[in-house]
Amino acid sequence: MSDDRPGRRERATAVVLRGGSVLLVREAGVPYYSLPGGGVHEGESAAAAAAREVREELGLAALRVERLEECDHAGFMNDHRVCLVEASPGEPRLAGHELDGFCWWDRTEPLALHPHVTAILSNMARAGRMGP
Repeated sequence: MSDDRPGRRERATAVVLRGGSVLLVREAGVPYYSLPGGGVHEGESAAAAAAREVREELGLAALRVERLEECDHAGFMNDHRVCLVEASPGEPRLAGHELDGFCWWDRTEPLALHPHVTAILSNMARAGRMGP
């Protein structure tokens, strides 16, 4: 799914699931949680960008990355290219200054979310990709 509006950016969006919870991050100064990810560099695949962003932002290695085109989402500013990422064990370590928080969300507790999170996770549930 793509949107031709000017100023849009292609974003690799990583969905990291562990024990029935999904990894969410919070950008510094922003009250909403989002899925990890970032811009896709020229010549880079969405899967490679998702793995890079998980490593750079969270200090986790991507053990396996699966591109889920059926779960893509055209958001307000970004065309989200969704990737299911199996990350290395351990807790994320925030690197740099972009993020100031993370959580493992069980999808039942109320949490302030960017709209793309709900849309992408709904797409994944419809596609049977949310796991047990």
